[in-house]
Amino acid sequence: MTDPVFSRREAVTFTPDGSPRTYNIVPLTFRERQAFRAELAREGGLYPPRMQLIAALRGAVQEIAPDNAPALLTDIDAAEATPDDVGAQTRLASIEAIAAEVPIYAALLAARERYLGTLPWVAARHALRGWDGPSLPPFRRERGSVPADLLDSLPDAEIEAIGWKASALMQPNASAEGNSVAPSPSPETPAPTTEG
Repeated sequence: MTDPVFSRREAVTFTPDGSPRTYNIVPLTFRERQAFRAELAREGGLYPPRMQLIAALRGAVQEIAPDNAPALLTDIDAAEATPDDVGAQTRLASIEAIAAEVPIYAALLAARERYLGTLPWVAARHALRGWDGPSLPPFRRERGSVPADLLDSLPDAEIEAIGWKASALMQPNASAEGNSVAPSPSPETPAPTTEG
């Protein structure tokens, strides 16, 4: 279930699965999202896009140079062209597993893992506005975010759950997208003319 965003500052009370604690999370404003993205880039690096990974995967296959390299490259092309083809994606996953040890590909996988591992922590730092429950220290924010040492006192699983919830709140969902209506034209706007 998704929570509609009615106000950019309306807090959502969130309880991670199995936790006795609750957390108050807000959708970030435009400026807060920029601060979040800047910190995410500093802490987690950049997320390598799929196109870059596919190119590195081709390079890894060429570096390994197995006898069936042309067939593997054809499989990569097929998986790229048909992302919904389960068979093509299964073959791609097998190639990725083999190529995971090749430095050209392994470096991008590591960058992706670092980014994805850091994202929930940074999102939680920026979106948390309070908490309640056992074994929690007093909540505080400093300079627009929860201090790292305070956030690190939470269980890892809860930080991840909070962060992914905060990340989801940054993205407008279908119910939120319809909450704003385009402004009507001003009365001074001339009507279009048709030349005959």
